[in-house]
Parts: sequence; C-alpha cells; structure tokens
Amino acid sequence: MKRTGFRLLSNLLSKPKMVFSPRPLSSIRVPDLNLKLGINFCPNKINSMHFSTEPPQEEEQAAKEPESPVLVEKMEGLHIMTIGINRPDKRNCVNTETAEHLKMAFHEFETDENMYCAVLHGLGGNFCAGYDLEELSELEEDLANKIAEILMDQGPMGPTKMQISKPVIAAVNGFCVAGGLELAIMCDLRVVEDNCKLGFLNRRFGVPLIDGGTVRLPELIGLSKAMDLILTG
Repeated sequence: MKRTGFRLLSNLLSKPKMVFSPRPLSSIRVPDLNLKLGINFCPNKINSMHFSTEPPQEEEQAAKEPESPVLVEKMEGLHIMTIGINRPDKRNCVNTETAEHLKMAFHEFETDENMYCAVLHGLGGNFCAGYDLEELSELEEDLANKIAEILMDQGPMGPTKMQISKPVIAAVNGFCVAGGLELAIMCDLRVVEDNCKLGFLNRRFGVPLIDGGTVRLPELIGLSKAMDLILTG
C-alpha cells in the first residue's frame, strides 16, 4: 500500500500540466437549461426606437354649445316640471334671452297635459336678483324703445303676465329681490330658506315695478306691509 501510494504521488508531481493547467473558456460547455421567458433577445439585432421631433397634433375639440339660461326637467312619474334659472354668475338676473326662455318654459308647462305642477327655482345658490341692469346700461340710445317693446309684448321678467291654470311653486334661496321677488309672488306657493334675502330694491336704482308686484303683493300681505316693502326698498 505504501509503495502504491508513493507511485501515484510521484506520477502526479511528474505531470503538473494535467492538474494545474487552466482550461480555455472555449472548451467549457454550459448545459442548455431551455429557459423560455417569452423574450427573444438577439444582441446582433437591436430595434432602435425613433422619436419624432414634430410637436403632437392637438385634437380639435368640438365647440361646446352654451348652456341655456333656463333649464327644464320633467319628472314624468311625478307629473312635475322643474324650471331653473341658469345664470349663476349673474345671481340669476334675467335678461331678454332669459325672459323669453322662461316664457316658453311656462307655455310648455301649461300645454303639457302630463304635467300637473311646476317648481320654479334658481341654480347656483340664488333664486333671482331681478332684471339684468347691465343689459339696460348698454342701450343708452334705444332704452325707451326697448322698454316699450318689452311692455307691449310681456313683462320684463318673462312669464309674469301669463294666465297659468296649474299650480306653480317657487323654491326660494339666496337673493330674491326686485324682479326676482315678483317672479316668486307670481307663483301660488313659496318655499323659502331661512337665510334668504327678500326685498324690492327698485327705488334704489329708479326702476319701477312693472311685473305685477304692486298688484300681487298687497293681495298677499296687505296694503300697509306691501307699501312698506316697496317704498323703503
């Protein structure tokens, strides 16, 4: 046993290249693991991404139609029509266009046999702050003719001179002054919030009450209280 072991040791020492010589990398074989990751990567074929230097084309947005100054909604199941004044940036002041839309809305309500009741309200936290005086200020030359035209056709607020045979309820909040109060007292019933501001401010601006306020208000609260509200503003 000792001689055999000595021979093996001497053979190993006599042939050091077989043990200590490094193997070339080309002779090393890596086993194929057959990993399928779903990605085919080839170092010789690299797809480069091309970025356009031109600015992106902006999509042409269709011009939005302006919202109607009066929004009408029909609750078919309840037979109720809601009529909303939609000029919140003006505290729902009524101009010529809005008055015409209000008149058409109440005419539609009157002729619709499926609608039994209407609710008049204002959008944006206010019922109505009267007529739009800014529109009148732009008619310096034709102001008299404009007022005469309005009076001959209808009241400045729109439906205040209509004969409505169905009940109308005013849902009042925020400012309800001047012509807005005339719209409210035109209705059969009024539901008013506690913080609502009511009043006829016409005398402060020299604007007369020509939408039935001087007739309807005394019938509702009496002549003395009506005169107090109208004369003191």
